[in-house]
Amino acid sequence: MKLDDFLHILILAVALFSVLYVLYVFTVGVFEASVGLISSVDDDLRTPSPLTSMDLDRAFKAIGADSMVGLGKAFKLAEAEYGVNAAFLAAVAVHESGKGTSRIAREKNNLFGWGAVDVDPFVRASTFDSLEDGIKTVAAWLRAKYFDHLDLTTLRAVGSRYATDPEWADKVLYWVKRLQEEGER
Repeated sequence: MKLDDFLHILILAVALFSVLYVLYVFTVGVFEASVGLISSVDDDLRTPSPLTSMDLDRAFKAIGADSMVGLGKAFKLAEAEYGVNAAFLAAVAVHESGKGTSRIAREKNNLFGWGAVDVDPFVRASTFDSLEDGIKTVAAWLRAKYFDHLDLTTLRAVGSRYATDPEWADKVLYWVKRLQEEGER
């Protein structure tokens, strides 16, 4: 076998392998994209969301959370760094802040009502340097305290500690589903 024939066969083999790899990645990617969708209060919140930052921003706009448009990147970065599903994290923010319009969100950069208690929510709520800082900090705490320390990894479980409202998990699930629906359009 001549060197030219060998190189020709090698190039064809590499090309075939490349095509097969692209097909594999595409089909696995499509399968995995559906895996991260949250559809019940018992789904694992550590599963990455298939929504992109642009999908989240489009969803914020579609649901009327105009003050949150542009934060999709912060939610996806928090998901990547801390392993907290971005759609879940965004849904908590939408729910707790009245789509980013609450006084706590506006004056304390706190979309989550983090630290707020029913007795005096505004005074007790944490203050963050920016909305992005709040997203990152809350994601870190959810991961460390709720997921890792307490082993609370579903909406139902997180809701049992996060809020006094017994319907909190169902209300957040509503926003998760809305964000997922609007983000996938």
